[in-house]
Amino acid sequence: MTEIFNKFVQEDITPDGYYVLHCIKEKIVPNNFVNNSLQVTKLKRYDWLNEDLTLTNKSLIFMAEINSFFKKTKAKTLQDLLGTKFIDKIQEYIELFPNRKLSSGKYARTTSKNLETSFKWFFENYSYDWETIIKATEKYVDDYSIRNYEFMRTSQYFIRKQNIDKSFESDLATYCELLNNGFDEPETYFKERIV
Repeated sequence: MTEIFNKFVQEDITPDGYYVLHCIKEKIVPNNFVNNSLQVTKLKRYDWLNEDLTLTNKSLIFMAEINSFFKKTKAKTLQDLLGTKFIDKIQEYIELFPNRKLSSGKYARTTSKNLETSFKWFFENYSYDWETIIKATEKYVDDYSIRNYEFMRTSQYFIRKQNIDKSFESDLATYCELLNNGFDEPETYFKERIV
């Protein structure tokens, strides 16, 4: 609210003056508690009103700015972002990763609560569906299983990992994009490791 009053002070308009502008815009008769003739005289003098009592461009722009303070943005819930069965999908995602410690010393599987936050970020920034996410993750885990999961990211870091410069990168998004565009890899005829 302080911001709005600061705007009034910057623009040299009173709340009563703004009220009169609002009434003119909405074609409402102002209440008697405001001295209409005094306010109209001031508004004309400071280029808020034209002589025919229509709003100037200055007043229209200012009113739109003030009204923007009152627009409510509905925060999206996890269900809005991730879908109604997101808990089952996250569990399915977790189970794609091996149930073991990786060479980094961290466990491949992360708790579903940690993944909720990461997936919230992912769905806010990318528009892939769960089917694509699951297939891309299967491909990722399959690629690293051949190398005994050496240098594989955890289930959380695969979704997003923060860089030193505070930006985020997502291997999941890369794999989803590769999946949508088709992987360009030579066919492997043998998948088993021969020792």
